Amino acid sequence: MVFRIQKDFFVYCIFGAMATAVNMLSYELFYSILKLPNTPSVILAWFSAVTFAFFTNKYIVFREKGKENKHGIISELLYFYLCRAASGLLDIVIMFIAVDLMDWNHTLWKFISNLAMGICNYIAGKLFIFAKKDE
Repeated sequence: MVFRIQKDFFVYCIFGAMATAVNMLSYELFYSILKLPNTPSVILAWFSAVTFAFFTNKYIVFREKGKENKHGIISELLYFYLCRAASGLLDIVIMFIAVDLMDWNHTLWKFISNLAMGICNYIAGKLFIFAKKDE
């Protein structure tokens, strides 16, 4: 059981790093290249990363096989977005304070924000979204 938890966490960290890359690269695209304001860039990057994270968490990290019909996947996806909304709000607050109010380095603070979100998201994924009911 302990090995399973450590393996899940290790795999989560790998795909969490990939989701962080999706989030940071999307943010850079929207904020630095397309010149969108900070908050809309954060929201669009969050949406991109959460979509990526849903599918990797569902099928690879937590190996959740239930709800494979269209309605089940859509409801699970909506629940995933809802659970991740708290960390998305955390991201918006951190980035608003760091970038808009303090004028600190947006790339560094996007990374810091992603670390905070990653911890929150692992807990939500493990305990609520993809919790194993039969173990």
